[in-house]
Parts: sequence; structure tokens; C-alpha cells
Amino acid sequence: MFKKFQKLLVFGVTATMLAGALSGCSTGGKKGSDDVIVWYMPKCIDNMSDLDLVMTEANKKFEEELGVTVDLRLIDYGNYGEKMNVIITSGEEFDICQSVSYDTMVRQAKAGAFVPLDDLLKQYGQDILSKWTDLEYATATVDGKIQVVQGQGTYSTAESIVFKKDLVEKYGFDYKNVKTLEDLEPYLKQIKENEPGMIPMMHDVWGAVSQRYYDESIPGLIFDDEAGRYIKLYEATDWLNERRIKNDFYKKGYIAKDAVTQKDTQTEAKSGRYAVMNNTGYYTEDGSKSSSNLGFPCVEAYRGNTVIAAKGGASQAISSTSKKPEKAMQVLNLIWKDPELSNLLGYGVEGVNYVVDEKRSAEIGSRSVIPKSGNEMTWAIWHNCVGPLWDQWDSSWNRIESLQYMQEVNRTAKRSPAMGFILDTEPIKTQFAKVTAVKDEALPVFNTGSMDDFDAYLEDFKRKMDDAGLNDILEEANKQFEAWKK
Repeated sequence: MFKKFQKLLVFGVTATMLAGALSGCSTGGKKGSDDVIVWYMPKCIDNMSDLDLVMTEANKKFEEELGVTVDLRLIDYGNYGEKMNVIITSGEEFDICQSVSYDTMVRQAKAGAFVPLDDLLKQYGQDILSKWTDLEYATATVDGKIQVVQGQGTYSTAESIVFKKDLVEKYGFDYKNVKTLEDLEPYLKQIKENEPGMIPMMHDVWGAVSQRYYDESIPGLIFDDEAGRYIKLYEATDWLNERRIKNDFYKKGYIAKDAVTQKDTQTEAKSGRYAVMNNTGYYTEDGSKSSSNLGFPCVEAYRGNTVIAAKGGASQAISSTSKKPEKAMQVLNLIWKDPELSNLLGYGVEGVNYVVDEKRSAEIGSRSVIPKSGNEMTWAIWHNCVGPLWDQWDSSWNRIESLQYMQEVNRTAKRSPAMGFILDTEPIKTQFAKVTAVKDEALPVFNTGSMDDFDAYLEDFKRKMDDAGLNDILEEANKQFEAWKK
């Protein structure tokens, strides 16, 4: 998921020139513009220097099968949302772009930025549709029309608490039986007292995944599964209790004093300064995923699986400015059809960006690869971004067992009755903006526990939210939800 961005008002020739200047790295077009598909995507890693090499190989397939080449234009991850907004609002002609976030995709689709895909998918996207489930359909649909090619992924995430392996072994801590934040306190106290220089817990660690209160996508509200309706965020007892515990932990020195100002939790976790962390990807029972992501041995305690609300991750949209929407759909469909192509785009070129693990391949009966890692990486596109995640070759990124487990979770996890519901904010746009501003200021304090007096801060938060128009948002959200259910 990418960060939300404020809409920029850009007009005329200046906007067009600015959008062109912000286009980022490009493979260029080797043929005439009628034969080139322009595709915008954020960089998955900072160093994507093998762009030309990878796309030269990929374009051999695109040209042979479809008679086009793809001009893949990469934009730095942190700036992608803002720059894509400039490109879209300027009216620049392009063909495909990766969605910035689910909410942003919905807003842009409602504004007419994308081509509705129902007919294109039926005519040119049969291989995509053959691999979609109801979850992809639900996430890709806005106001009854399919707006994006939704990539495969986990709609329910298996969450965990991550521990530095050497420390739990040193203190004999029974991490597997941790179910709540309270269960952590004896261990955090030990770390605080006996490990100078070690911060006991990252501020983004939480307890058990709630099966009652979830979906905070509407600012100031949360969905209450028992009540079957949205309620005010501060009325959710689980939500409130965990943040009260965080405040207690913060005052006891278990959470970093500067936690509220930390923006990059991944870099913080990789520093090795924390004894307890949140999971950094998909949960693995042996801790292998977190160990690989963080760079030191870890173990994990399973927290639970999130409820499926079908608000998806990476997806690809076809721009309403495209003069070749049929070809753009054929490009996307070929990627879903051909695992060799999707894995070329994902992993890069054999012998340069990865090698085949012959032993592992023989063991599992399918291809397994060893991608370059760390500073040696010069290419990576996560497979759910290009689309068909379940066609990914086995590697340290995702073992085949992990991919199978994710699919099973999608089939079995609890589904929200609000799955697919999207709030139309137009009737409450003033209140929505005000409440969002209050929420954005207060949540980092709540989530780190870094307030002096919890109860006083909570009462002030309630007053500010209500004054900003939270009651109007609550009434409108439940009115629209009831109409949507019918």
C-alpha cells in the first residue's frame, strides 16, 4: 500500500511540461508511438539499474506476441503518488499505471481517470479472468464497473510478533504463548533491566488481531462486526485498551522516546536495536521470513489472521488518455498467461539477477531461484504488482509453501459483511477533511502511547473529532452502508 497524497491543481501547458519532467526512469520507445505501451510503476527497490536489460528481454515477447514494445517508466517509491497525480491531472497521454493505493484508485476511477475494463477483459483478458476469484472482482470494482486489473495477493494477512532469536533463547522466554500485549510485559521488563542499549519493543507491535473491530478506512470510524455497522473509533474497546497499554509501556521505557517521530519502521526494525518487533511481511512459523527481511535470526509468535475486507493492494489501471486500451489490456493479459514472462519481470534475467537453485528445484518439482539480495540487487518487481503472484517461482522472496498457505488463507479467513463497500464522501466532504486532519495528528500519539495523560488526551481527541463533524460522517456512512447492503 502506498501513502495517500493531496491532490495537486495543475493546469495547461505548465502541467504537461511538469508531468513530463517527473516521469522518472524510462526504457524509451524503440518503435513508433503507436507501437509503444507506456507503463508507469513505482520502484520496488532503489537500485533498478537493470531496467534496460530486463525490458529488452521482455519486449522480445511483447513484440513477437503482440507487435508492441513496453516503455516501463519507474518513479521513486516515496514520490510515486504525488508524481502520478500530476501526470493524471495534466492529461498526459499514457497507457498503464500502477495504483497508488486502494482509496486513491477509487477516487481517481470515480473522477474518470481510467478506462472501465469489463468489455476489455471479456475480449482480451481471458487469461486474467481465468485466474481471478471473487476477491479480485470485488476489489477491482467501483460503482459496478471493473476499473483495474487487481493483482493476486493475501486479502487476509497472518500477523505475528517478531522476537530476536538470541534474546528469547538467552532469557528462556516462551514467546509462542504470547497472545496479548500484556503477555509481553515480563519479557520487556527483563530486556529493560538487563540489556542496556536495547529498546524492548517497537511501537508498531500489537496483540491479538481483532475479529470484531476492523476496517479503519473511514477516518474516525471502525467497523463493529457484532453490531454490523460502523461506530466511532474511540468506542471500540479493543482499540482503546491496546492504546492504553501502549501508554503504560511508553512510560515504563519499553518504547523508544522518539517513537512518535519515526517514519521508516522498516529501517528501524533492521537496526537490531529492538528486542520485539512487528512482522515485516508474511508470517512464517520458523521465523524465516522475518529473518530474511531483517537480516538477523528471528522467531515469531502468531497473532491471528485479519478479516477480509477486500480492499486490495497493487493493481494496474488503463488510462482514459490511452489511444491503445485494447493493446494495453493484451499486454497485461500476456503477463498473466505466460509465467516465464511474469517471472522475468519479477526476478529479472537469469545469470544476472538470479540463478536457478537446481537442488531445490528437484526437491519441489518446479523451478526455484536464488535472487541477488542486499546491495547486489539491481532489479526487483514484486509479483503481485505485475499481477499473477501464484505463478511466482519458489525463492527466498516466497517459498512455494508460503504461496500455497496464502491461497488457503484467502479461502478460509473470515470475510467482512462490509467487503467491497466504498463510502461516497461527497455529501460530507467538509467534515471528512476536518476529521481526517484531527485523526492524522492524534493517531501517531495513540499508536506509540506517547502522551503524558492518556485519559485527558482521549477526552480532548473525542471533543476535537466531534467538533470536526464525526457524527455526520458516522450517520452518512451507516446510511450508505445499509443502502449498499440492500
